[in-house]
Amino acid sequence: MKLFLFIAVVITSYAQKQEKLKAEDIVARHLKVIGGESLSKINNQVVSGEVKFTILRSGGAGADGKAVLASENRKLLLGMSFPVANYPREVIIFDGKDSKVSYAYNNARSPFGNYIYRFSDVLEEGLLGGVLSTGWALKRLDETKAKIKLEGTRKIDNREAYVLSYTPKRGSDLEIFIFIDRENFQHLRTEYRRIISASQAISPDASSSIRERREILIEDFSNHKRLEGLSFPYRYKIYLMLEGQNQGLSEYEWIFEVVSILFNQQLDPNSFSTKEE
Repeated sequence: MKLFLFIAVVITSYAQKQEKLKAEDIVARHLKVIGGESLSKINNQVVSGEVKFTILRSGGAGADGKAVLASENRKLLLGMSFPVANYPREVIIFDGKDSKVSYAYNNARSPFGNYIYRFSDVLEEGLLGGVLSTGWALKRLDETKAKIKLEGTRKIDNREAYVLSYTPKRGSDLEIFIFIDRENFQHLRTEYRRIISASQAISPDASSSIRERREILIEDFSNHKRLEGLSFPYRYKIYLMLEGQNQGLSEYEWIFEVVSILFNQQLDPNSFSTKEE
């Protein structure tokens, strides 16, 4: 009986401690887990690997290619290349101030590129790529003055995660949520949502013929490993879902399997140039 009471007290005490964590506490533990003070020693990092692109709901159409995510402080370059004529490349650049999303084919951006082009705060806030980028948003809250709020918990692939809402100082057209593992404080997911209900149509007559419009981008991070005292996800998945109005439902997926992560390299300054060629 005494043993049972002791175990019950310990479990209750642990649960209470978990519940008392504030958003700021969760971020602090997350930063400690991914490297703490060692993060300041990294001026730039180059993440490279294999990427698999799939158009979902189309019989698995897509392509396998190469990917690189290079970053230096707030600057970022995400590049992907595929051996297919209708989607040969994806190039997204942020130079610390301005962004550029190159055309993927025939003077048109890909659905993913177009999403980032329209909602550039994903780049400006340092959200894209999570901890794979040196400009990771949760490292720069003192600088950006973004607001974070603990919204509860949710399961991500059977992992209990804290859900943090993220609101840029100047606001955003997106609802942004960051998911941090409740047990080990690794970054599991960032979710971006823009939902326009039919009732928001220009007129009541128009709303009857317009469906709810949903534009959802999800970044998933898994297979975390230690490297030189730092922690990185070696599997990075991007999922994009577009639905509504006149376009029906479209879903896309990019799975980036990290092969190499290099630090403090001699990078060509033009790597992060947003000037048009």
